[in-house]
Amino acid sequence: MPTLAEKDIKTWLLENVKPDEFLEKDFKKSGILFEAVVPSGKIRETAAEFLAQGYFLESLTAVDFAECFEVVYHFNRWESPPKRCCVKILVPKEENKAPSISSIYKSANWFEREVYDLFGIHFTDHPNLKRILLPESSAIFPLLKSFKGEPAGSDVEQSLKLIEEDKEGFEIRYPQTITEHQKEYYLNLGPQHPSTHGVLRILLHLSGERVLDAEPIIGYAHRHHEKMMEIQTYQACWPNMGRLDYVGAMSYNFAYALLVEKAMGIQPSRRVEFIRVITTELNRITSHLLWLGTFLMDLGAFTPFFYCFDDRERILDILEMVTGERLTYDYFRFGGLDKDVPADFVPAVKAFIPHFKKRLRDYDLLITKNIIFQKRTKGVGVLSRENALAYGVTGPCLRASGVPFDLRRDEPYSIYPELDFDVAAAKDGDVFSRHLVRMQEMRESLKIVSQIIDKIPPGEITLGKLPKNVPKGETYTAVEGARGLFGMCLLSDGSLNPYRLKLRTPSFSNLNAMIDMVHGCFVSDVVSVLGSLDVVLPEIDR
Repeated sequence: MPTLAEKDIKTWLLENVKPDEFLEKDFKKSGILFEAVVPSGKIRETAAEFLAQGYFLESLTAVDFAECFEVVYHFNRWESPPKRCCVKILVPKEENKAPSISSIYKSANWFEREVYDLFGIHFTDHPNLKRILLPESSAIFPLLKSFKGEPAGSDVEQSLKLIEEDKEGFEIRYPQTITEHQKEYYLNLGPQHPSTHGVLRILLHLSGERVLDAEPIIGYAHRHHEKMMEIQTYQACWPNMGRLDYVGAMSYNFAYALLVEKAMGIQPSRRVEFIRVITTELNRITSHLLWLGTFLMDLGAFTPFFYCFDDRERILDILEMVTGERLTYDYFRFGGLDKDVPADFVPAVKAFIPHFKKRLRDYDLLITKNIIFQKRTKGVGVLSRENALAYGVTGPCLRASGVPFDLRRDEPYSIYPELDFDVAAAKDGDVFSRHLVRMQEMRESLKIVSQIIDKIPPGEITLGKLPKNVPKGETYTAVEGARGLFGMCLLSDGSLNPYRLKLRTPSFSNLNAMIDMVHGCFVSDVVSVLGSLDVVLPEIDR
């Protein structure tokens, strides 16, 4: 039965907005509860009501149809059962304008800039509508269906111009006089600073050592996976999954498998489900270990790095035994796996479990209880529950702010409903809390693996030959990645490749929230705050 909140938002839409179309959906088949097409003039009013009822903006994207653009909003709530709702507005191509909701949802600022960047749709009253992934000098909109990139066409000529360095933002005037810069000034952190863990630039507005404002500048590693997926078959898209979140690729494999299986109405064997969960949870641990070791190096602690990478290498040996890969995994398949696990897989995992239990106690003594670490992280980079909602933050960053939202429990998939595990959470929303959550998550992942490693059932690892195309329709699925909610929205026209495949990555929204988290911090704290977010730039730039 629908909950009161669900009834409220539906009732409100039907009575106040009067959608042009309203369609109830089967959540198990589509991933959403209902779809409403509202007049574009009502979208701000609609967004404000969703926010008032505690919904966050999970995703915002567009689809290019021959007759118009469709701007698609997915709203969701931090609770179980899931409350994902889809709202759409139609934008005539001759007008090419849509109202901005960035003054209502802070997350919409970046989402709308991305839609403008890739489709050319203008959002009226947006405070900073400029390119976000491509250089400002770009004259292309790659997600338009008219963009083909043909060798003799202007698309390629424009694309080649994008490799030219844009020096405007990096000009330095000498001499910099003391009078001019003694109070307020700007400092570039990155784009190739070690603490950014990728090609990220943060433009800091400073007063002395105190941060007045910060602007993360992304797009340096943009590869346009979403365009690639429109011109590839469904099977050919598999390698893209391992190259989004390259340190947590199993979760992204999982999401893509679930998406197409849901759209095709197929179900893998129990053996496949068990192996998927075990490998994904092991990969989650490796991701958190990579974060922990490099984060401590950013803060000046050298020793923990060696411990973390020693443990991580042990897991990578196990995953390599199964997949043949150590990083950008391409292991899952629709309805199954690429190959079965070898005979020495289970013994190797069982040998790792007691070792890592002991090592987790060592980490507590070495790091968590270290007074220097606590001084550098407690009370720093606080993310309030209200800002988390406004920015659509998910994953450990959200749970550290007192919201125990985890898709493995709250929007359960695979065999997670059968498993006994706790959702790690803290309450202070600071850097130290985000550390505590990830440490507890490693314990819970180990608990999950321990429960089922001896219970992998026999069975097939494939369903045999499957159709090459996906039936017409729209499907949404989401999984809990190492950094948060990874969502995929598929629009299929029944052909051999996706008509539109939107990738909702957690780091994109989480990094956007940093703008409010570093205000008033010292410059040295910026490194601590950024490290605590555990962003992966390839999934942000996509």
